[in-house]
Amino acid sequence: MRSKNESERTEGAGVESRVGEWGLTRGKCKVIGITGGLGAGKTTLLRQLKQQGVPAIAADEVGRRVTQKGSFVLRALVATFGKTILNRSGELDRKKVGHWVFQNPKALQRLNRLTHPEMRFIINAAVQEWKQRGAKLVGVEAAVLFEMGLRHFVDEVWVVTASLGERLKRMERAGWKRENLWQRIKRQLPDEMFRRRAHRVIVTDGRGKDYCFKPVRERERW
Repeated sequence: MRSKNESERTEGAGVESRVGEWGLTRGKCKVIGITGGLGAGKTTLLRQLKQQGVPAIAADEVGRRVTQKGSFVLRALVATFGKTILNRSGELDRKKVGHWVFQNPKALQRLNRLTHPEMRFIINAAVQEWKQRGAKLVGVEAAVLFEMGLRHFVDEVWVVTASLGERLKRMERAGWKRENLWQRIKRQLPDEMFRRRAHRVIVTDGRGKDYCFKPVRERERW
């Protein structure tokens, strides 16, 4: 049995100690899907994994790539929604489109149908390449992991969560207006739904950029 001091050190440790402790580097490659609500801490967890040499990819970055100027996905979006979705430089006005589609569920569905297939293709290609290179652990971060159909791409789902108040504070510090935040949050899965689908639930704890991650629930399979 671990001593009280040993337990405290483990609970306060960052993800760098967790990777080995959870046995994630043993055997064949394990692909983890990182998800959770807005402002929960997904990006920070992904960054900590990368700092430990874990190859990882974020769906938001892929989304930017597939909708960049000149891409066939952007042309499809313009054909569907019109040129008003572009800024003066001919690039996708992500802020404008995001604000619009989160008030229009049908438009959001159409946007997803046009962007998600190419995003899934790129994410899967990256994962397969890392596997071929001998990676033991790969991370895929996506707020809409389930909605994108990425559940079948991963071996485990890690849900990152925090209190609603803490999430709102983080996003407001990042420049979001509270009324816009509520619109986004209402369109996401409820926290309890995330938890039910998780193999591991990770509560973000701490202050500023230095909070650590603690697993509070584990489940091997459904």
